[in-house]
Amino acid sequence: MRPRIVALVPDLLAGSRIEEAARRLGTETTTASSEPEAINLLNDGARLLIVDLSERGLDLGALAQAARTSGTAIIAFGPHVDTARSREALAAGIERVYARSRFLRETQAVLAKHLS
Repeated sequence: MRPRIVALVPDLLAGSRIEEAARRLGTETTTASSEPEAINLLNDGARLLIVDLSERGLDLGALAQAARTSGTAIIAFGPHVDTARSREALAAGIERVYARSRFLRETQAVLAKHLS
């Protein structure tokens, strides 16, 4: 089975960039439309969970815990000006938070780093 990415990313532009970069790396991407769906997908062999921090109302602690339990790496991206949300994500157990602009500019390199 190829390494798989679960993307909890409602933004279509970001989602398509993730899918294209993953395809170039020989990896499949599944987009989750909700937090419960993302958590369920982790138990199906996911290697990486990507969370868009602009999606409000997410329980970042629950996502991080589910990722740890399933052995899945978890990263996030969000607006660089929202430092409080980035700190919240890191405190919840998300491994790395990227500024949205950097994540979108370097998507393939970021995915390669976290899938290796």
